[in-house]
Parts: sequence; C-alpha cells; structure tokens
Amino acid sequence: MATISKRKRRDGSVAYTAQIRIMREGKKAHSESRTFPRKAMAEEWAKRRELELSAPGALLTAKWKQVTFREAIERYIHEFAQDAGRSKRATIEQLLRFPIAEVEVTHLNSESVIEHAVMRRNMGIRPSTINQDIIWIGIILRTARAAWKMPAQIDDFEGAKLLLRSKGLIGRPESRTRRPSGSEIEKLRAYFRRSQQIRPTAILPMEDIMDFAIASARRREEITRLLWSDLDVEHNTCWVRDAKHPRKKVGNHKRFKLGHEAMAIIRRQPKVEGEDRIFPFQPASVGTRWRTACAACGIEDLRFHDLRHEATSRLFEAGYEIVEVQQFTLHESWDVLKRYTHLRPEELALR
Repeated sequence: MATISKRKRRDGSVAYTAQIRIMREGKKAHSESRTFPRKAMAEEWAKRRELELSAPGALLTAKWKQVTFREAIERYIHEFAQDAGRSKRATIEQLLRFPIAEVEVTHLNSESVIEHAVMRRNMGIRPSTINQDIIWIGIILRTARAAWKMPAQIDDFEGAKLLLRSKGLIGRPESRTRRPSGSEIEKLRAYFRRSQQIRPTAILPMEDIMDFAIASARRREEITRLLWSDLDVEHNTCWVRDAKHPRKKVGNHKRFKLGHEAMAIIRRQPKVEGEDRIFPFQPASVGTRWRTACAACGIEDLRFHDLRHEATSRLFEAGYEIVEVQQFTLHESWDVLKRYTHLRPEELALR
C-alpha cells in the first residue's frame, strides 16, 4: 500500500514523500520511500514501484538492494570461515581489495565476474590463481543464496565461469614434478647441522624434520600435529588428525603406515613433559627455516611440499604398488598417485 505525505522544507518549498508498505500475514514484509518536488511525480513512482514489487521474486531483490559483495564476504568470513586456514582466509580476504567487492549482490552478474578475471589477468596473475578467486566468489554467492536468501545470480556466474575456462583465463595449476637432488639434500643437511651446532637449544631440528618428511610423505602441518599417543610402535602406524581433504578437514583423522627410517627418526625425538606432540613446533616456523636454508644454500624453487613428492616417488621406486603407497601417503585419489610413477608405455614390460 502506498501513501503520499506532504511537508514544507526550511526554504519554503514543498516536498511530497511516497511511501510503500507491503504486509504479509500481518507483518511488514517490505518498506521503502522516496521524496519528490511534485505530488504527481510521487504518485507515478509509487504506482510503478508497486507494480514492480508485485512481480515474482521482486520483494527478495528489494530487500537486499544496496547490499554489496563486500558485506557478503565479511558475513561469510564471520559465519563460515572462523576455522579456515591462514592461506584460505587470506585468499577470501583478498577479494575485499578489488572493485568486485563494491558491486551490489543483486547486480553481481557474469559481466562483473569476467571483468574481475580480466583485470587480474592484466595484473600478470596466473590462470590457476585467478581460478581461486572465481572459486571463492562462487562459494560466497551460493552461501548468500542458500543461507541468507540473497538473490544471487548463480546461473549467470556459472556461465561466466564456463567462458573464462574456455578462454584460458582460469585453469588448474600445473602439476609440480620438482624433486630435490642428492646434492641439494646434502647441502641442506650440512646447513642444518651447522645451525644446530651454533645454537643447539634454539634451533628447530630441521635435519630430522626434513628427513622425516621424505621418509613419511607427511605435509609440514601434519608433521607438527602428530601425537605420541597416536603412535602404534608395534604395527608401525600413526594417526594424522584433520588430514587434508578437498571437502572435509576437521575430524578427518586417518591412520598411515610408517617405514623403518621414519620410525627411527621418531624414536630419537625427545619427549617433553606435558606435550603430546612428537614434533612440538609451529608449521610456519618450519616453513621459514626451510626457505632461509634454501636461500643460504643457493637452492632455487624447492618447496617443503616437494619433499612429499620425493617421498612418494621413492615408495614407487622401492617397488610398492599404488594401493600400498596410498597407505603411506594417504592420497585421496589413485589418479593423483599415477603421476608419481613416471611410467611411460615404452617402459612397460610385457608378461
């Protein structure tokens, strides 16, 4: 229902305010108003808005008018990303820096998404990194629609994503095949030993951590979460808590097999009173020490995660089958493990 009210301004002129109130089941479902210098203009606007608001879905759109994507991002972080990892949270928060954050949710369409991807491409950003932006834009839009009933244009977004993929603006990251050479491992080992001798109580046992990563195929974050209470010495197994998973992480506890070398490294770790972790260190500190060591040794483009690739490759080279390697590495997909075998058709011997 629309009403027109008249009031006199301080300068003596007259203003007409048209107000629309829509009730549903005795409760106010929507209200909006607008002021005009003439009564006829106010009446015309009120009639037009009442007609627009009577269309299916129009009330929902009107409710979220002027709500920006920034507000949707911030609400998503507050309600759904409290336990997100540092890198994941940083990727989400990075979207707040770009123009797409200021677009109203009801107006965020395929054009907005494509413009964001093109802008990022022009900044020199790789398709795999742009793809992360697009993934999170989609997640937030779907959350806004499902959890908060925002009229997000999901179909429009999906159309934009298909176009961006077909044009090569977004894509999967290239699989890394980097493995440390024997000489690189020895250089790092020597560096860590020297550091340990200089400050034996203040330095992380990086030589053991590096060797354990190669022997166990565990990620940096996983190594620092392993517990003495989860270790089964009799069967050479241990539990990794909250193991990485594309959809489920919290509560994703899995048991994995440990080789003799990995068990030997564990046995020589000192037990700290009141501390159940086998390697009671921060993963960020391990990463910092790793990068410092690589730089000091002149080793380029070697990530700590590449040690997991090295470990997996060594298991195949030792003669283990895919199903057996998976018991060590806990890879979710056999297809992912296939790339570690480095087999070619011409190398396959006929039986």
